[in-house]
Parts: sequence; C-alpha cells; structure tokens
Amino acid sequence: MQIACPGCKAHYSFDENRIAEGGVKLRCSKCRTIFRVMKRPKQSAEPAAQPLLAGGTRVKVIVANESAAFCSAVCKVLANEPFDVSTYHDGRDTLSAIEAERPAVVLLDVALPSMYGFDICEEVRKNPSLDGVKLILVASIYDKTKYKRTPESLYGADAYIEKHHIPDALATMIYRLIGVEPAAGKGLPAPQSAPASDREADAEQLSADAEQESARRSMQRDEERGTTNPPTMERGGGAAEHSEDQVKARRLARIIVSDILLYNQAKVEEGIRNGTFYELLKDDINEGRALYARRVGTEIAISRAYLDEAFDQLIANKRQEMNL
Repeated sequence: MQIACPGCKAHYSFDENRIAEGGVKLRCSKCRTIFRVMKRPKQSAEPAAQPLLAGGTRVKVIVANESAAFCSAVCKVLANEPFDVSTYHDGRDTLSAIEAERPAVVLLDVALPSMYGFDICEEVRKNPSLDGVKLILVASIYDKTKYKRTPESLYGADAYIEKHHIPDALATMIYRLIGVEPAAGKGLPAPQSAPASDREADAEQLSADAEQESARRSMQRDEERGTTNPPTMERGGGAAEHSEDQVKARRLARIIVSDILLYNQAKVEEGIRNGTFYELLKDDINEGRALYARRVGTEIAISRAYLDEAFDQLIANKRQEMNL
C-alpha cells in the first residue's frame, strides 16, 4: 500500500500485512514525524449492493472509451459507489446501448471510433425519450497542464471532465447530475477507520490521495501506450505489428482532431465557412502535428497521412452539418 507522511508529505510503499489491528506507528525517515497507519478494512469478493434511491434502485452508468484499460480504471474509481457500470468501446455501439439501456449517466469520450462523442450527444438530445440521460464529455488527451479553459460547447452534454480529474471528481459529479446526495462516505475518499488524531486523519487522506494519483498515472500510461509507436529501428516489422501501429496512428489522429474541435468550436465553424480553417487554427494544429510526430513512427507517418485524413473528414462532416 502507499502511505504518506502528514508532516513533509513524503510517500512510501509499506507492506500492509505488517499492520496490526490497532494500527502501527511509523517515523518518517525525512522529517522524523511519528504517525499511525491503520489497516484498511477487507472487502468481500462480492460486496453487497448499496441502494442509493428509494426502493433500493442503483444508478446505471455507461462508460464509453475505445480503451478497455481506461474503462477498467474508471470502473475501479467507481467500485465503491452504488453504481451499475457497463462499458463500450465504439461510438455506434454506445449510442445503441444508450437507447436500449436508458442509463442515468454516460461518461462519453470525445474521440470514439465510428462516431465522435459530440455526434452521440447531439443524437441523444434529438430523442425526447432520452431526456433524462445525463451526458459527461471527457477530453481524450491526458494533459493536466495544457488546457486552462473550458470547452466552447458541450454539444448537448450536461458536464465535462478532463482525464486527470476522473479519480477525484467523477463520482461527485455523477451524484450532482442525478440530483442525489451521496450516502455517508459515498462520492468522497472514505476514512479507513476512526482516526485517533488529526495527524492520523491526515495520513489517511494522503493515502487516498496516493491512490487517486496511482489511478491518474494508470490512465496516462494507457493513453500513451494506445497512441504511441516505438521508433522504426526497434520494431520487428511483421504485418500484424504494422497493422497495430496503423490503428494507434488513426486513434491518435482522431483524438487530436476531436480535442481541437472541443476547445475551438467557433473557430472551427468560422474557418470551415470561410475556407480559413488551417489559418484560424494554426497554433492548435501545429501543436497537434508535433504531438503526432512524437508518437507515430516514421514508417507509419510516411506510409499514410492519418492526421490529414482526420482533418479532411472533420471538415467534410462539419460542412454537411452546416449545409455548405
């Protein structure tokens, strides 16, 4: 388990099996602060359902992202909540599931294959029978320092979240959207046991923070693995491997284009209407091209211009939507 000193905030790995029922006192090797760490309560393999609404109803949540690893990470983040979570990895499959399952909340990646998250939002909002479905858009690029602004449009979604905020903010956001106060300990980091002092409470909170940071790192690694090809000289060069590299390149191109659209809707539409798309979005496009060049191997980049194709497809789709 990960523990943190309440004095200097230093993090350590500690064997949980060494913790007695009453906890164990530790001394920080850096600042010499003494603090107590409590054993986390054991969870059964199949925890009992915890009703949230009247009549024992649980909250149905859909998580839609191309990456199975990302969906798994989100399921772990929500594991202690009274949510029934199902996952989907394709845009059209997600829309069909929303229509069939009528979930309370959908966490919707903007760069889903076959159908962008934006388009799913707009289709859902056209259907009066789905008025009660709450939609949360999630940006595709994992970068907690890049974006200091909110999207220009949520395309009919009810909320927006960036990947690095999912571990600490998603559960609370879901409760807020459905208009229900979480039960005691729900939607918030739960204390492991009753603390004997403020320092012990701080240590428990820092331990929860460490778990959230671990989830963030897992999501970041997943995105980078799913969109990054190794240098050409490091690859064997088989046909299957080449195909996997192409899938990664197409996925990264779709992610870059969808994030540019998310944060620049007005400029995108103005540029498409006036034929100045590449001039108006020059800075964002150049940044996207630089990211693409860093993550996509030279061989794949030369073999096919996936990013240019993604931009062309975006322009064609938007021209059709705008009746141009």
